[in-house]
Amino acid sequence: MKKVVIIAAVLLLAVTFTTAADTLGVGGAFSLSAVGGLPNSVLLSLKLPQTPFLFGLGAQLGDNFNVAITADWWLFTTGLAGALSLYVGPGLYVAVPEPFQLGARIPVGINIYPIPVLELFLEVAPTIEFIPNIPDFGLQGAFGFRFWFDV
Repeated sequence: MKKVVIIAAVLLLAVTFTTAADTLGVGGAFSLSAVGGLPNSVLLSLKLPQTPFLFGLGAQLGDNFNVAITADWWLFTTGLAGALSLYVGPGLYVAVPEPFQLGARIPVGINIYPIPVLELFLEVAPTIEFIPNIPDFGLQGAFGFRFWFDV
């Protein structure tokens, strides 16, 4: 049974990756500390071609070295008015080494494209932490920008 689940998961990922758009997105995300912020204050935002996930990668340097990664899938997107849109979807986050955190998130965001290659966004993401606290509910928030390129 375990092999069947693994094979099904691999096939689902393969289909998802081959149907994703061929766009590259690169930008920055900045935490909204009043909401709860992201695992780090500033993250590199990256959407690779042929993957449905939008990644965030942040590092805290200095006395307390820490790395954080987010991976979000915009499962639902819709236009609201003009260039303003809404996105929602599941995601994961991990922060290492101290404190080690692993959890799920549901980013809900609005974005606008003032010019076709530039996206500005604002999002909040309810979270549930699995490690080290089970369950620990929270909220992350960020604003930022991304540049989009057809590749």
